[in-house]
Amino acid sequence: MDRIIRELNTHGTLEDGFRLLQEKREYVTYPEDSTFRIWYSDVPWRYENHYHTAVEVLWTLEGTVTYAVEGKSYDIRKDEVLIVPPGKEHALVMGEGSSRYLFLFEPDFILSMLDAKRLSSGLERVFHLKGDAEGRKEIISLLQEAVDIYHEGDLMWNTLCYSCIMRMYAILGQRYLAGMAVRRHQGAAGEDQEMIAGVLTYINNHYQEDVTLDQVAAFAGFSRYYFSRSFRSKTGYSFKEYLCQKRIQVATDLLIHTRTPIQEIARESGFGSVATFNRLFRDYKKCTPTQYRAIYGTY
Repeated sequence: MDRIIRELNTHGTLEDGFRLLQEKREYVTYPEDSTFRIWYSDVPWRYENHYHTAVEVLWTLEGTVTYAVEGKSYDIRKDEVLIVPPGKEHALVMGEGSSRYLFLFEPDFILSMLDAKRLSSGLERVFHLKGDAEGRKEIISLLQEAVDIYHEGDLMWNTLCYSCIMRMYAILGQRYLAGMAVRRHQGAAGEDQEMIAGVLTYINNHYQEDVTLDQVAAFAGFSRYYFSRSFRSKTGYSFKEYLCQKRIQVATDLLIHTRTPIQEIARESGFGSVATFNRLFRDYKKCTPTQYRAIYGTY
């Protein structure tokens, strides 16, 4: 890595955790057995343009924190919230007298929910909740609950923090994306939800094999065209995208929790070759399997 950036708290000691930055790509590190981190700071500072696979949520407690997200500027004042989706380049400046909580977490679990997947394109926007914005007070209450859980560190704290985040996204979906949900529901009214559920089970059981679109469409009892359209409508992904993400998910679990060699992980997760595995893994995670293991491995 080009450098390690460490934040200092008001006492001049290192906060829990650190950030790894390579050019503009940031590799977020998390406490052991978790994918969730919260930072508090009341020190004026500037963090240059960067991006990461984590969702970033800022809750300003006092003063103003200024963000630039893909060229657009946001001033987040006291009791306002900014939600930055993964992959968006952003920079921030903390002004004098400001304080904030910064939440970082991976979105994979959230987007595993089928209703969230159907709204995934809407969740790719930046949300700036201020003033009388719908759901702002409820979301701040959930963020405070997550802060309390995080610092108490009781058993299953990571899951409990994610429960707060899931409720936050449910509020965003209900208050801001309801029209999108209705349109998609109306467009998919004639499609068979049970068929899709059966196909997802089939993929989960056969992802290690050379599964093809034609094969799964035949299993579902529909034409290739109808199946493809229905599958995307219900899941938010093409069949190929969903299968690849399933395989990447299996691979990341093996990279984090086992010492299994990369070549064996490629085979066990259903990729035809190590070269294909490396290429697709880099496309999805923006780093190699070896780099991912070095950063997130827990064994």
